[in-house]
Amino acid sequence: MANVTGKVWGDTSVIIQNALVELHKINVKAGFRCSEHLHEHKWNGFYVESGVLEIHVRKNNYELTDVTVLRAGDFTSVRPGEYHFFVCTENCSALELYWPELLSEDIKRKNTGGPMAPKVTPVKEPLDYEYDTGRVIPKFTADPRTGYATAASFDSMMFGSVTTTVAPNSGLGESLRNLVESTDTTKCVSICKLGDDGRCTGCGRSLEEIEMAGIAAGKSKKKKE
Repeated sequence: MANVTGKVWGDTSVIIQNALVELHKINVKAGFRCSEHLHEHKWNGFYVESGVLEIHVRKNNYELTDVTVLRAGDFTSVRPGEYHFFVCTENCSALELYWPELLSEDIKRKNTGGPMAPKVTPVKEPLDYEYDTGRVIPKFTADPRTGYATAASFDSMMFGSVTTTVAPNSGLGESLRNLVESTDTTKCVSICKLGDDGRCTGCGRSLEEIEMAGIAAGKSKKKKE
C-alpha cells in the first residue's frame, strides 16, 4: 500500500525511490499552490493525468517567470538550480518525477553518424603473362586465394624448379618480363634454334648465353606439319 503524505495543497505518495530516480503520485486541489523551491542537483518533472496544473519557473538566465500549463497527457521538466512552484486551477492528478543531473548529457561521441562510405575494391596490376620460349616459360598468373601472382621461374637447368610469389602492384612481375625481353637484343624474340656448331643460327649465341638470357634452346629442326 502506498505511503500517502498529506500536504496543504493535497497529498503525495511515493511509487519509486532510489539513488537514481524518484516517482511520486500527487493530487492537488484547485485553487492551491506549493511552496516556491529549487533542487540543487535534481531535475523535477511533471506529467498530468487529469485536471490542469501550472508550472511556474523563475529562470536564472533572464528576469522572467515561465509559466507552463499542463493538461491531461502533458509533461514538462525544471532544471536543477531553478526556483519553481506549481498552481492548480482544476483538481489535478499528476506524476512527479525526480532524477539527478549526472544522468543528463553524459554521452561522449568519438565520431559522427552518416551514410556508409562505398566499398572500394583495389585495382590489381594485371599479371597474367606467358612468354613462350620453348624451354623457358616464365608464366605469371594471379592466385585467386590470395590475390598475389605466381611466376614460374626459368628452366630447371639453370635454377631448378622454382615458383616465385610476386605481390600485386609491386612492379616485380613487370621487372621479370623486362628482364627476359631486354636480354634478347637480336631478332630471336621467342625461339633460338641451334646449328651444328652449337650456336643459334639467328643470333649466333651459344647454348650457355641463350640460357642466361632466358631464351629457349632447341635444335634447328623444322617442326613436322
